Amino acid sequence: MPLSTTPNTIAIGNAIVAYLAALTYPDTTPVYKLAQLEAIKNVVDLVATGGACVEVYGHEDDSQHHTFGGKIRDPQSWYILSLCSLDTPQLAQQIYSVRDALVQPFQQHATLGNAGTVFHSQIKPNSGQFFRIFRNGKWYRSHVIELLTMQEWVLPTPPGVIA
Repeated sequence: MPLSTTPNTIAIGNAIVAYLAALTYPDTTPVYKLAQLEAIKNVVDLVATGGACVEVYGHEDDSQHHTFGGKIRDPQSWYILSLCSLDTPQLAQQIYSVRDALVQPFQQHATLGNAGTVFHSQIKPNSGQFFRIFRNGKWYRSHVIELLTMQEWVLPTPPGVIA
């Protein structure tokens, strides 16, 4: 399959969101009530009676020549932020099950289905954290991991790389 001649970062973000939106627990209950690229305006109603929501944010970004002939590699990283209610201990404890469901697809799908032009993705070592976050006037229980992706594309020839 020929390489793309342009990067496609939005396709990577959307692919991550699609994996998250499709996640279910073993009993087929959806993990997230909403998965979204960038901030969810109001999480209060989404998690008030249980359940979680998730936001995906682009974090680190780079683009480097990889080989002569115009092949480019773009390493990027993405924050995946899960939120659930902190109103009771039972609601707050959901974050641990959310975390377990979250890591599985990214350990299983190392190319995100070749989203955009991804040829490799992995969870960044030591990036996971549990914490509390203040949103919409309330505190929430949350978890974040950082997903590393690598996309590859080639400059169109001509002109290719111009000296």
